[in-house]
Amino acid sequence: MHVLQVTPRYPPHMGGMETVVQRVSELLVAKGVDVTVYSVDLERRLPRRQKVNGVLVKRFAPLFGDPLYFPEPKFIGGLRQEKAEIVHVHNAHTLPPFLAALSKRRDQRFLLQPYYHRFGQSSFRDSLLRLYKSGLRSIVLPRTDVVIANSMYEKETLCEDFSVSGKTALIPLGIDLEEVKRVRWVPEEPKRVLYVGALKPYKNVDKIIEGFAWLVRKKDAGFRLVIVGQGSEYNSLVGLARRLRIDQFVEWKRGLSRQQLLDEYAKASVFVLLSSLESFSLVVYEALTIGVPAVVLNFGALTNLVSAGLAEGVNSLNARGIADALLRSTKKTYVRISDEMNVFLDWQDYSRRIIDIYNRLLEQGFRGTQRI
Repeated sequence: MHVLQVTPRYPPHMGGMETVVQRVSELLVAKGVDVTVYSVDLERRLPRRQKVNGVLVKRFAPLFGDPLYFPEPKFIGGLRQEKAEIVHVHNAHTLPPFLAALSKRRDQRFLLQPYYHRFGQSSFRDSLLRLYKSGLRSIVLPRTDVVIANSMYEKETLCEDFSVSGKTALIPLGIDLEEVKRVRWVPEEPKRVLYVGALKPYKNVDKIIEGFAWLVRKKDAGFRLVIVGQGSEYNSLVGLARRLRIDQFVEWKRGLSRQQLLDEYAKASVFVLLSSLESFSLVVYEALTIGVPAVVLNFGALTNLVSAGLAEGVNSLNARGIADALLRSTKKTYVRISDEMNVFLDWQDYSRRIIDIYNRLLEQGFRGTQRI
């Protein structure tokens, strides 16, 4: 079996989607599957063609980068020449899935993993998405054999917006369960509030900083804020912390190794993520599995964690409300998340379910179920 994975970016560029594509691709190779990755992230420091842990990565230069990831013409020519039986495309908020659907041959099976969260990351991106949805309905989805949803929230929004219940499979994303379970949670003093993720506007890191500022000024000065990540908002966020006069309480970290990141989880008293544009959040589930209390928005893909008593929810991005939630999370006892709750899979099981879909597509077609 030859599988072509099509994604806007691939490691060393890192993020939730990039982690999924990398882990699945490498596990497929370990199971004897031939995997080629097409990405639109070619830059000077990266080779155009490279074998990484058995995965053949072909990188193409973007004519327009984030958010469109519109590739050079060689991208489409390459897609048409690939002999893959399975084409597995990622991120319906970008153009590569649209171009891959246009390039699909009749003898190929086509999977879409959209990471769909209904809205764009800014007003500009939201306007682009509204235009792009018509292309998804008329070109991408009719050519798609299976749509893979990462969470029940994503599945419901996909079915509401595109009427794809007959071809949608729900497969909760994987985490490295054994690795995470080995981490011993020993929160340090002063208490550490941890954020891990991109420094982009839709992640609402500015609101985290404002809530933290309220916490240390009005509630409890015995806290530190640790922000792990990089992105376009870094300078403005540093400036915000300085203007709020809390920069001495904030630690900025980037480029951490996996072990260094796990160490940050282990030391944290509370983990916080206030982005509503998530179909699933690996970092939140990793934190909860280790035992770190989490503060999340009480709507979107993570609201089920709040209703199940697994996390502390906030209903708005008000600074005082965020501060109160951070403080509550350090004093309450939450239900401990476990793999028996069926809200995530380990990577081995996740890759097994993906391969099962591939095989069913190649052997007998797919009729769609609520859960694979």
